[in-house]
Amino acid sequence: MKQPPAKKAASTKGQKPKAKGGTKQAAAISSTQLATNHISTPTNLPICIIDNGGWTVKYGLVAPNNNNDTNVQMSSMYNATARPPLQLTILAGDEITSTMKNLGQLTWSNSCERGMVCDGETQLRVWARILEVLNVIPNVSNVMGGGSGNFLASIAASRRGKKPVVQQQSTTQTQAYTSNNCAFLLLEPPFVPSTISENIDNILFRELGMSRVSRLLGPCMAAVKYISFCQQQTTASKATTTNNTDNVKWVNDNTECCCVVDSGYSFTHIVPTQNNGEAIDTAIRRLNVGGKVLTNLLKESVTYRQWNMMDEYHIVNDAKEQLCFVSDQFDKEMKYAKSTRKGIRWFDREYLLPDFVNTFKGSIRLPEPLQRKNEMAEMEKIKKELDRLNDEKERQELEDEARELAMEVDENEADDKTSAEEPNAAKKKKKSKSKKEKKNKRSKKKRSSKNADNSDEEMDGASDYDVDDSDEESDQQRLQRLKAMRDAERKRREQESLEHQAIAMSVERFAIPEVLFTPTDIGLNCGGIAEAIVESIEACDPVLRAAMYHNVLLVGGNAKISGYAKRVESELRKLAPTNYEVRVYLPEDPVSYAWEGAKLFASQPGFQERFSVDRMSWEAMKASGNQQDIWKN
Repeated sequence: MKQPPAKKAASTKGQKPKAKGGTKQAAAISSTQLATNHISTPTNLPICIIDNGGWTVKYGLVAPNNNNDTNVQMSSMYNATARPPLQLTILAGDEITSTMKNLGQLTWSNSCERGMVCDGETQLRVWARILEVLNVIPNVSNVMGGGSGNFLASIAASRRGKKPVVQQQSTTQTQAYTSNNCAFLLLEPPFVPSTISENIDNILFRELGMSRVSRLLGPCMAAVKYISFCQQQTTASKATTTNNTDNVKWVNDNTECCCVVDSGYSFTHIVPTQNNGEAIDTAIRRLNVGGKVLTNLLKESVTYRQWNMMDEYHIVNDAKEQLCFVSDQFDKEMKYAKSTRKGIRWFDREYLLPDFVNTFKGSIRLPEPLQRKNEMAEMEKIKKELDRLNDEKERQELEDEARELAMEVDENEADDKTSAEEPNAAKKKKKSKSKKEKKNKRSKKKRSSKNADNSDEEMDGASDYDVDDSDEESDQQRLQRLKAMRDAERKRREQESLEHQAIAMSVERFAIPEVLFTPTDIGLNCGGIAEAIVESIEACDPVLRAAMYHNVLLVGGNAKISGYAKRVESELRKLAPTNYEVRVYLPEDPVSYAWEGAKLFASQPGFQERFSVDRMSWEAMKASGNQQDIWKN
């Protein structure tokens, strides 16, 4: 590595140094060294996979030669730093939730604005905390161009009053790595500005001292996971003989196309991909509506109608995640809400605010009028069931009596035929005896039924608080028990209302997420998600459009809202051409889907050689002034 500069000095001996000429010559030498430096760096390093979202960071460390390990699980933490009140301590990532319970008291500093990394210092602290959690020790002592030295190795430990981890101790730890021997795979949104991209490179290579860095689009990695899933479903459907509709629905169509709808915290991106994860740049569309906009709208609505929640962002966000849903019939629900009294609508709920003494997270309950309405409906059902059972019982008794009368008639006719030769006196005695026996049987049955009714009445008066249903419990006892439970629930709710404050949530539950589909409701002059998907697909080649409509993938935090996938599919079906089949897939965990795809993509042979850049190559490209072109290849 030191021989080319020596040859350069020998060849230029006796000549006057020229600044411009020297710079061009150094750039040429740096470009020739790019390939050799790229190959000299090891390509079997452990990979730290980071999905850098605006709200949370998803991370995990994949050991070398063990990329397909299913035991490697993804973890997440806040992509922000916070400072407790009246303190100088700065908490980063998971330290926030582990140290503080009331997040509203903290002074927050987010690293991302509108999905882009704007606060480099905050982002550096969060990534340094991730490396500390993953037991990766930053080593920037021999990084060209400076760096933060031993600061990152001791930053988290010093602010907690602990001794910093010494680099020599890493040799005794079995699972410890250094940043010089670790690769960094960063998932980022499309169209990151060049200035922000350069700052990210400086943080990763110089501040953290990573050996290799790879930067890929998060939606593309989600497409890789989706295509792999479809291939697995195709193999499973061929191996099984049963008619499983799920496997048949998600079989691979061999197009390797996917339209990824990534709706996250700061934005919603529609990214069409082809060739197993290659993005079509000219067809990417962005909608500036995400989870942050929804939470702010809900916060303003609650503040205007009930409590002042402008400083309680995390509480309102938790209420949004637990209560909000997407309605497939928005206009119909709004008309129903207008004609029905508040408190008895089927979608009315109450969000109990935490007191941070006994409870640290909000809970949900039904409003008292709706609770009484549901109880009355349940009581009516029970009464109808009791009436039906009584009718069946009476009908059964009538059928038994008719059967007994028919048997008596048959017996009388048989007696008349068999006893035709007997004397008349004997006949009369037998008939009277048989009639007396039948009367005695009937009287016994009536007495037993009366005794049973009397015993039920006594049990009703004796036990008013039976807890468990049993086969021997009568219907009247069940009604009495339900009444007692209703009274106890009412007393409990009255006590809770005195102790806890609650937020009444009604039309906000489905009116807030409606902004994703009609942004014009809040003054944004743009279409919704369905319109953006159609516009993105129509920008693709006509040959790919049918495959794009057939493979729509929903990822991101907003995809977890109830009814989101159904609404997207129904609106997309209305806008798509009739000869195209629309198929929308929602994963079980849409938040971690891109990270799982990145882990799958990094497991292919030669990934670090083809899709990553080592530190020495990056330094050479930066010295030559071609830093912007390094990620294009």
